[in-house]
Amino acid sequence: DHRSSCLEEEELNLFIDVDCVHTEAIMTPMPEGLSQQQVVRRYILGSVVDSEKNYVDALKRILEQYEKPLSDTEPKLLSERKLKMVFYRIKEILQCHSMFQIALASRVSEWDSVEMIGDVFVASFSKSMVLDAYSEYVNNFSTAVGILKKTCAMKPAFLDFLKQCQESSPDRITLYGLMMKPIQRFPQFILLLQDMLKNTNKGHPDRLPLQMALTELETLAEKLNERKRDADQRCEIKQIAKAMNERYLNKVRNSGNRYLIRTDDMVETVYNDKGEIIKTKERRLFMLNDVLMCATVNIRSSYESSGTMTTGQRYLLKWSVPLGQVEVIEYGSSEGQGENCRFPPQHSAENVVINSKPNKLYMGPGQLYHDLQNLLHDLNVVGQISQLIGSLKGNYQNLNQSVAHDWTSGLQKLILKKEDEIRAADRCRIQLQLPGKQDKSGRPTFFTAVFNTFTPAIKQSWINNLQMAKLALAEDNLLGWFCVEDDGNQIKKEKHPLLVRHVPVMMAKQQEFKVECAAYNPEPYLSGETESDSCAMEHGFLWIGSCTNQMGQIAIVSFQSSSPKVIECFNVESRILCMVYIPGEEKPKEQNKALDSENVLAKASNVPTICLGMEEGSISVYKSCQGSKKIRLQHFFTPEKSTIISLTYMSHYLFAGLVNGNISIYTKAEDGMWNTEPQKIVKLGVLPVRSLLVMEETIWAACGGQIFIISTATHSIESHFEAHQEEGMVISHMAVAGVGVWIAFTSGSTLRLFHTETLKHLQDINIATPVHNMLPGQQRVSVTSLLVCHGLLLVGTNLGIIVALPVPRLQGIPKVTGRGIVSYHAHNGPVKFLVTATSINKKNRNKLRNSLPPGSEPKDNDQKNVLHNERPGSSLSNNHDTAIWLGGSVGSIAQKSDLSSSSGSLTLSHGSSSLEHRPEDSNIYELLKDQNISFKSKRQKCKKMKASSVLVISGGQGHRKVNKKTKQQRQDELVSSVMVWQIPLLNI
Repeated sequence: DHRSSCLEEEELNLFIDVDCVHTEAIMTPMPEGLSQQQVVRRYILGSVVDSEKNYVDALKRILEQYEKPLSDTEPKLLSERKLKMVFYRIKEILQCHSMFQIALASRVSEWDSVEMIGDVFVASFSKSMVLDAYSEYVNNFSTAVGILKKTCAMKPAFLDFLKQCQESSPDRITLYGLMMKPIQRFPQFILLLQDMLKNTNKGHPDRLPLQMALTELETLAEKLNERKRDADQRCEIKQIAKAMNERYLNKVRNSGNRYLIRTDDMVETVYNDKGEIIKTKERRLFMLNDVLMCATVNIRSSYESSGTMTTGQRYLLKWSVPLGQVEVIEYGSSEGQGENCRFPPQHSAENVVINSKPNKLYMGPGQLYHDLQNLLHDLNVVGQISQLIGSLKGNYQNLNQSVAHDWTSGLQKLILKKEDEIRAADRCRIQLQLPGKQDKSGRPTFFTAVFNTFTPAIKQSWINNLQMAKLALAEDNLLGWFCVEDDGNQIKKEKHPLLVRHVPVMMAKQQEFKVECAAYNPEPYLSGETESDSCAMEHGFLWIGSCTNQMGQIAIVSFQSSSPKVIECFNVESRILCMVYIPGEEKPKEQNKALDSENVLAKASNVPTICLGMEEGSISVYKSCQGSKKIRLQHFFTPEKSTIISLTYMSHYLFAGLVNGNISIYTKAEDGMWNTEPQKIVKLGVLPVRSLLVMEETIWAACGGQIFIISTATHSIESHFEAHQEEGMVISHMAVAGVGVWIAFTSGSTLRLFHTETLKHLQDINIATPVHNMLPGQQRVSVTSLLVCHGLLLVGTNLGIIVALPVPRLQGIPKVTGRGIVSYHAHNGPVKFLVTATSINKKNRNKLRNSLPPGSEPKDNDQKNVLHNERPGSSLSNNHDTAIWLGGSVGSIAQKSDLSSSSGSLTLSHGSSSLEHRPEDSNIYELLKDQNISFKSKRQKCKKMKASSVLVISGGQGHRKVNKKTKQQRQDELVSSVMVWQIPLLNI
């Protein structure tokens, strides 16, 4: 029975069956005397009107030119049941837009007196019937297209009908093209409203309604995307199971817990013992959330419907393995690295030489690596020969130091070329270690498989998806978050933050310290011994402040490969209450050359720093950069030694919120140090300034229950407002996202959302509700930390539990748009801080640097030309009968870089430009030869995504699992600790 579940007749029809009345919006003539912005907004309104008219016309064409003739034609080309399935919910969508057109026409007619459009969108598209109509259409879309495709193949008369309708239409758009329009509608609306918002100044009455409309549309589009993704995943697994005809897949199909992450066409390469490619095979890899499958595609018939989909595909399953046991192997990485690390280091696709275009087939990784080792050996031998030549007594024309220098330079050139080849070959290559059957003695066995993707970006995203899926399978994440029964109005499981690990951050035997605050330095921490090659997970490091009753302690934690590691720990003389990271100033290259190393070290503004706010009323400034140990640059006191409660930094000013209700503003001196006397003191009130927030050109300061908005230019109070009407409500935390600020209070469990421009109160959220859904009893809940990160509002509580709430990510209002989820992983006490750690994309700065051996720094563009434009024929030949000429003019290379004989941290892979390709190797040869080839014809399901990583770090005492029976806490379970969460790449 192919009847889709969503097509069953509802007992209660939610849609009103009325004739669609189309009221067309007509733009009035443009009046004179309009400002340039008014003219632009009028043009954008015209685009909205034209776009909506074209969309409604397309919906009417589907019904009038396709559905009606197919319903009236005898004999029927499509049965009544199939007609319903193909044109499901199109009439209801048309009804929604008919009502929108009435409202739009009314607003257009009065535009010059009102000049508002955002409220019309909010009123029209916040109705549940819109989401219901569109989501059911979207969910059914694959089924509808499948019926059209199959009927075209089975009934030539139906195909002729579609062609006739297409040819008779003025734009010759296909039925498939018309049916795609509802899928594209809300992204089009969002683009139009974003354009309108860009041309709407602050203070304009349409600005807040436009931002609210963007929020509604993004929420609607996100829910549609999720529902379509769910429907597509179910449909895909069903199709795969049917095409593969494997018993295993039928089990997969019947399991509601399994879903498809991605499907990729790749080229599998097979090597001989010498590392030479002997054959290639086209494969299709299916990555499910817990299984990886490899299959061969057999196409029985190849009819294409609307130029997008093929029919009659059958799969021959080659192997399937548990996803948790799949390991990615990279040459140059130490064995067993993956066992101790959740995310084994991977080489970034950004570090390859993109412009390299080899004209020969590369050999295997073993051979290339062997070639490189031979070259390094020969370079060492030639170095010894050079020393011996230097000891010659006689003077010989063809045996002197100049000739030896040419030999050395020639070998260095070949080493560079070989490393270039290795990276070029590796950019699309994935080598997997996979579990095999047990041997006779019952021991596990493994086999390897090597695949080539069509672009470096696909390789990168595939590895990232694999890592994320494996992390989701870890025991800690199988039951990581509590959520009430799924009603389609909460965060999907695939978007739940994943716990990477929890670790203590303290000196040995000092359990009495308790976590207080933290500051994140985004500059990656690299020790001098290892290179950072971790699959674009090049995070910075976190400074964590802990306290006893009298003193403080700093722990510095690095996040190489997303794994936290304490790299330094030291005590300070007073309790640390707050801290802020201040980036180093970028200096022009000419100025840097003029400064010697001592001056660079001395000038504080050249290096990033961390400022600590102390209970004793002092500010300590520490150097915070790669390889630096504990270096305190400054230590000075505030006026009257008033305790520092909050710190922030903006535009070369340091703002310190004090316990006495003042803000001290500090400026930098010429030497880069902070002037120890404040330039200005701003008096806010008598209660402590608990929170400071940078907001464009202002600072928001919380004092008691009031928010004061301070100009960063004049340092004067521009305005202030009460955040709560109840007396005694004191603001504790603020977090900004887009044009909204979430505010928390020291007492109570309510969060409040305010508009940053109009200061209007927009929403209240009680976080106690989701917490009490999970925990028995009615424990008091309060907010102890707050963070907005990639579509999530994360709230740390006094119970050690974290609540995550969904919020939009566009320029709209960051209001909570669904139910919250509550973490089962918790601290033993309050969540003292929540910090985002985002990987740095050093694409432009480090791409070339990482492609060279250690010690060779590119000085100018000529260096790039040496690497990118080198002729392929100059690489090391594997033919032992052919000699290589080491002499010649290579002085430019020797002069421009201090070439090291070390190969460094290499990305090693298959490839040799000396091996001639054979006909069966043509696929991979074409892929490697030209990176500009478009593979649109391939069934690539992966998104184009940057290889990046976002972590959220929470700080508190120890770690506990809420749903487990809690024993009495051991002393070592109460130490200062962090939990590190990975935000799924789906959200980034």
